[in-house]
This record gives sequence, structure tokens and C-alpha cells, in this order.
Amino acid sequence: MTRRPAASTPPPGPATGTGRDAPAGFAPVGDARAAYETHGVSLVRYLARRTAKTRLLLELRDLLPGDGRPQDPDRALAVIGVFCAAAAASFGRGYRQPSFDASGTEIEERDHETGARIVASLDGRGPGSSLRLSVSADLEAVGRFEGREEILGTTVGLRGLGMPAPSRFAFATVEPLAPWSATAVGTMTAELAPSLRGTLVRGHGTLDLADDRGHRGTVTLSRDGRIRALDGRGAVLLERSIAR
Repeated sequence: MTRRPAASTPPPGPATGTGRDAPAGFAPVGDARAAYETHGVSLVRYLARRTAKTRLLLELRDLLPGDGRPQDPDRALAVIGVFCAAAAASFGRGYRQPSFDASGTEIEERDHETGARIVASLDGRGPGSSLRLSVSADLEAVGRFEGREEILGTTVGLRGLGMPAPSRFAFATVEPLAPWSATAVGTMTAELAPSLRGTLVRGHGTLDLADDRGHRGTVTLSRDGRIRALDGRGAVLLERSIAR
């Protein structure tokens, strides 16, 4: 296995929550790499940095307390869906295409906002130009996220170049939160779109959500960066925007 050391980073600042009244948008703060996702890093490091949105998970501390207070697993499932969609996509200018890594490359990063430890790897290559990737994020006193995707290749259409990736995400809480786990499964597509401002990076797709208490839902990501999470009855529970 080829292992690359994590980039030198300053200590993470204090974690900031994303409660029910949080702003809809997402943008890194306190990080000199604010536009780091689309600046031409290697593919595996790009995957790690794309996942560095774990502040979106902090709301789970209020939704799944383990001290006997009321819990809200429906809203928690929506939060997980929003995070999974956000972690699967970037929005912004495409400065350079990420460089390719050797199979087995593993890279560790830290989310500068929460201190979450993120590990990403290129697990292998499949038929044609397909790539198998995985990523995990450990957020102290909240939980562990794991994601796997397989980029199937490139499609060409009127909207640009698309890279569909069947994906499976999983999350499980850790103490002091109440025991709870959830999955998100579907296909997320990264897209490179030409524009008058240069190449734009964006994503779109749908994930089916489920938790270990029988709750179901879906989350959709549209090309304008809007994420919408619905419960099993089709009611909108949560909306966020990750477009910059």
C-alpha cells in the first residue's frame, strides 16, 4: 500500500453547531484552503477534503441525546442524508483535474472546523476506467461515517461530462449519543460543465435513506447545489445549499 502523509494543517478551531436555525449555505471557515476541493489536488486527497463538511453532523447531538431527553430520529435521518449528499459532491470552479493516485493509496486529513479525522483511499481499479474509492470520518462524541463509491467512467451529454458513481454510505453514533445507525444508497454523479467563467464542478443524484429503527426517506442533490431531504411520506424535513 502506498501511504501519503497528511498535509500539514493548523490545529482545528472550536466546533460550531448547525442547529435547526442554522444558515442554509455551507462554506469552510478558518481554512486557507477555502476553495481547496476544486484546485487540482490528487483524486484521493480531493475525496478526503470533499468529505470535510462534518459540521453538518453536529446537529445530531440535539437530535439523539443519550440522557433520556426526547429524540428525533426522522430529523436525524434527514441530517445524515444531507451530509452524505454534501460529502459526495463539490461545487465551484474547476481549476485543474485531480491527479491520479496508485491503487492502495490512503490519505488522512482533518476537518479544520470540527477536528474530525478523515481517511480516504483508492481501493482498486475495475473494468475500463472504473475506480473503487472509500472514505471514513470519525467525529468525536458524535459518530463514524463510512462511504464507498465506484466511479464507472465518463459520460458525455449536453450538460457536460458526467462521472456517475453508485455509492453506499453508513453512519453510526458513538457515546454519549443514543445508539443509532443509518444508511444512504444511490448514485451520485460528478459533473464538469463548460461556462463563460470556465469549467464548473457540480454534482447531482438521489440517495435512499434508512435507519435501524424502521425510518425511511430520500435525499436529492440538484445541479444548483440544493439538497432536499424527505421523509418516507414525502414531506420535506430539511433543505441545504452547498453551492458557493
